[in-house]
Amino acid sequence: MAQMQTISIRVPDEDFQWLLSINEADAKTPSEKLRALLARIRRQEAGMASPEMCSAWMRGLAQPFLDAIAAYERKQKAHSDLVSAVAEWSPQLMATLISTRLSGEGDQEKAVEVEAILAQQGFRLLTTLLRAAVTTNPATYDREILAHYLPDVIEIVQIIAARKGEEHING
Repeated sequence: MAQMQTISIRVPDEDFQWLLSINEADAKTPSEKLRALLARIRRQEAGMASPEMCSAWMRGLAQPFLDAIAAYERKQKAHSDLVSAVAEWSPQLMATLISTRLSGEGDQEKAVEVEAILAQQGFRLLTTLLRAAVTTNPATYDREILAHYLPDVIEIVQIIAARKGEEHING
């Protein structure tokens, strides 16, 4: 067992009440809860270097929302592919951003690699959303939510197609 050190701190009553209210496994006293919080922060910090661990941490942060959405969907007999897609891809995108470290050496290669990963993740999310937008009855809570954004997407796609066509002709 690690050698223990005693510290004494003064905290505002509001922070002390919050500390007492948190639910940490096997932590009953303020000292145990503080040790559990420190251990959790250390695990999170260590996990920030790993995209997989960071993604799991992000999913954990979003879990209360996802549980509430699941309960809402069961009750309403509804489903949103939009919410599901964003819930799936957001933790992965954030994990890529958080876990990537540029240290000076090899930054060019690392930057190119992370750019490719973000492009892949971002376009997979975009593709999922666009697939939902082409169906007659999209799996969304509001049937018109995706249609609202399609004119801008179509305009952008037309500009890209025109430029790519010019490059092909002039290339």
